[in-house]
Amino acid sequence: MSTRHDIGREIAELKRRLYELERTTSSHEADEPLPLAGEIQAVVCRVEETRVALPLDVVERAVPAAAMAPLPEAPPWVHGLLNLRGRALPVLDVAARIERRARALDLDDHIVICRHEGKWIGLVVQEVLGVRTLALGERTNGPGGSLPIAPYVRATLRDPKGLVLLFSLSRLIATSDIPPLEERAEAENAGHEETPGR
Repeated sequence: MSTRHDIGREIAELKRRLYELERTTSSHEADEPLPLAGEIQAVVCRVEETRVALPLDVVERAVPAAAMAPLPEAPPWVHGLLNLRGRALPVLDVAARIERRARALDLDDHIVICRHEGKWIGLVVQEVLGVRTLALGERTNGPGGSLPIAPYVRATLRDPKGLVLLFSLSRLIATSDIPPLEERAEAENAGHEETPGR
């Protein structure tokens, strides 16, 4: 009986990996190639000890860490649901996702509210450093494929303070196994309410 159970778990894990690979492949294709020169406006954040950037056009605002409702069947890097103007949006911890582990939300953390394919998502970061203009020509060799951060990095840029990893929001979301959300009229049960706006 235990052998049948083990086989079932292995099949489920293989299906999960195939699903993740398919989503990763499609998200890589969805990203527009970056030009070799020019500039990009980005919101630069600190994730643990690494500086990462998100394109400004996907970021709505940043809010302090807040209480959230649990999201059933979510992986450990999804903290739960945040009530945002009457809508429940999933909140993904970037550091936890990169390291594939659970991480407790810190009171000093921030949630960067982003919009992706018409839906809201929150990204937990340790600090929001501000909006920066990054030169696309200032590229360097990024982390290799053996590093867990590599799948989410579109480019490794350099500014006067050092390296900045330009993240792909679509790749990060596509590989994070966030359970699909139905429209939730009862979003007031999702903890602290925030209102988007710059």
